[in-house]
This record gives sequence, C-alpha cells and structure tokens, in this order.
Amino acid sequence: MPATGWGQVQGRHQTYKYYNQVGENIVSTTVDSRPVSITGWVVETGAVDLQSRCDFLNGFISPVEDYELEYKDRKIQFRPDCSIAYGRPYLQNNNKVRRFLIQATCPYPLFTGLHDTAAPFDSTGKLFRFPTNFGQLAPLVFATMEKTYSVEINNSGGFAAGMTAIFQFSGEVVNPRIKNLTTGKLIGVKRTFQRDERFEISTTPGRKHMTLWTRDGGRENLIKYRDVRTSWIQLEPGRNLLALDCDDLEQRDSMAVTVYFTRLYLEVE
Repeated sequence: MPATGWGQVQGRHQTYKYYNQVGENIVSTTVDSRPVSITGWVVETGAVDLQSRCDFLNGFISPVEDYELEYKDRKIQFRPDCSIAYGRPYLQNNNKVRRFLIQATCPYPLFTGLHDTAAPFDSTGKLFRFPTNFGQLAPLVFATMEKTYSVEINNSGGFAAGMTAIFQFSGEVVNPRIKNLTTGKLIGVKRTFQRDERFEISTTPGRKHMTLWTRDGGRENLIKYRDVRTSWIQLEPGRNLLALDCDDLEQRDSMAVTVYFTRLYLEVE
C-alpha cells in the first residue's frame, strides 16, 4: 500500500501599514501549490518479473502528464516533478522488491469530493393520496412531485466553491437567472429560450462558461448574452439559499434546474 505525504500549503499575505502603526493590515491572501510525495513498493510475484513491473511504472509516470490521486472520499490532481526514484540500500532495492518515490506538485492545493453533489430545484413530497381496499392499512400515494423555485445548499467544505447549473426548458423562458439570496448576487443571461433547449452555466474557477445546446443538437457560447449584473456566484461555506428568477415569473414552470457542486477541503487527515 503506497504511503503519501501531503505536504503543507503555504498562505501568503499581502499587507500594508501606516506611519507609526503597530503591526500590519492584511489586504489579501493567496494560497500556494501543494507538494506531495508518494512512496510504495514494487514486488516480485512470479507471474510478472520485477523489472517488467518497474518498466511499466517508469513509463506510466511522466512529468508532462497530470494525474488524479484518490484518498478516502476525496481526490486531488498532481503533476510529477521528476521521474521515479528508487531506493538505494539493498533492503529497498533487490531482486524481490524495490521501493519507489514519486515527488509531485498539486497546482490546485485543495481536495475535492469524489463526486459532485446535486441540488435540484424540484422536490418530492406526498401530495395526493387515494383510499383503497387493496389490503393496505394506509392510503396509496399517487403523486409526489412538487415544483419549487428555491433550494438551500449546505457547503460543508472549508472554502467557497463554484457551481454548475443545468437548465432544461419545456417552454419559452425570457432572461432566466439564479439569485443567491444569502449574498444578494445573481447570474443570468439576456436571451429567450425555447422548448427542448438546454443551457449550462459554470462558475468554477478555470472552467467558467455559458453554453447552449439547441433542439437540433447545435452548441453555442452565450457569454456575450451575459446579464451585466452577473457575478460568478460561489457557494460560500455554510448555508446558501438559491432562487430561480426570470422576467415573467409564470415561466419558471417551464424550466427544470439542477445545481451541481463539489466541496473543497484543505486537508484530509
């Protein structure tokens, strides 16, 4: 089983101070990349000789490729700093076993969840019951769908996280948008959408986009239609209340929206 050293993430503060001031004021803080080291053993099993296993590992790990490392229920991406190093003492390098070391850098130092969390604006609930005599003591539930126009998202991670919102339209909707009622910010576009169109907004740093998939399968970049009031909404740690909005509130029934996000963590131990 390989062992991983997660390193430490360095924060860098930008500061200023006035004449005769005691101490400093912090203006902003940036977080550096994360160094990681992975150690493990290549073992001779008889089915495949030791050198063949090492050759595979040498060819698999490259300083020009990116890799994803999973640990517990989280993951992080890294890029090797150099080729694999093998132990020199005989106990670490012989005809039965070889100890290896991979040193790497995680340019984005935060861990993410293995899977995105989905938060649909549609909710389910027991709305309609019909009494029966089919041997049931309780009434039979016939319908459970309930339309809602807001959703509460709990970001239990340690950092603000970007999100991806997917709109599926079943009728005409003019100028749809999402408001974060917790922060007062919104994101949306100035455009009319039609039935069977699909629209995706991503506010994740490095992957921000506004993309439309038309009824005939075409794809269009809608960034030029961005609402001038738009802010690339981030889900702050803790409670975030999001609401659907558009020019004609009756048209909210014509869009099904689901928000996806992944929580961010500084450490895993």
